[in-house]
Amino acid sequence: MRKKCSCKLLKLLGKLLGKVALIGLIGFVLTFALYITNGENKLIYYVIRPWLNKHYDSQVRDRKV
Repeated sequence: MRKKCSCKLLKLLGKLLGKVALIGLIGFVLTFALYITNGENKLIYYVIRPWLNKHYDSQVRDRKV
């Protein structure tokens, strides 16, 4: 009886490790594609920077520079 329980546990552990490995591989491929296409800089330039400019331009200033 104990051997069956151990076998089920190993199968469950194998499935779990397989899913974790698959998620890790997909994550690696996505981040590698982002790196190759220089996507992080494009994201910063076209999305984050305009948002920050809009945010800081709307603030009230105490002094003029």
